Amino acid sequence: MNSIEAFTDWFNSLGFRHFSAGEFTSYFVARRKGIRNSVPSRILWKNLVPTLRIVDDLREHLGRPCHILSSFRSPDYNKTVGGAPLSQHLKFNALDITFPGVSPVRVHAILRMWRDQGKFTGGLGLYRKSGFVHIDTRGNNADWQGS
Repeated sequence: MNSIEAFTDWFNSLGFRHFSAGEFTSYFVARRKGIRNSVPSRILWKNLVPTLRIVDDLREHLGRPCHILSSFRSPDYNKTVGGAPLSQHLKFNALDITFPGVSPVRVHAILRMWRDQGKFTGGLGLYRKSGFVHIDTRGNNADWQGS
């Protein structure tokens, strides 16, 4: 069994309501500027779970589809997208998301409220111009706005 098949089996065993393994595995093979992303090491897979549980709940709350724009990034791939050198995407506990028909400001506000209520601890980045929100479960709160 190859690593994508193993990830798919593992992911399917988690029973997420609104997401499939394919939404991640397609990103694992993405290319940018001639650099191919990769499947995260198996030891990192569990890092995704807390972040995706929050996003799965958000998908349920909004009643709208969610598009995952970015998940795990290999170090070389992270450089090609201009990611921070210590990006949480490298640890596979961060997602960049968008909900068609819902402003990133609203998505960010809901996540911020949930974080303030103690539903999770982590980073929230609002990218108004680009139209997405970053969420991670790094274990301490961080906030920023990007372009």
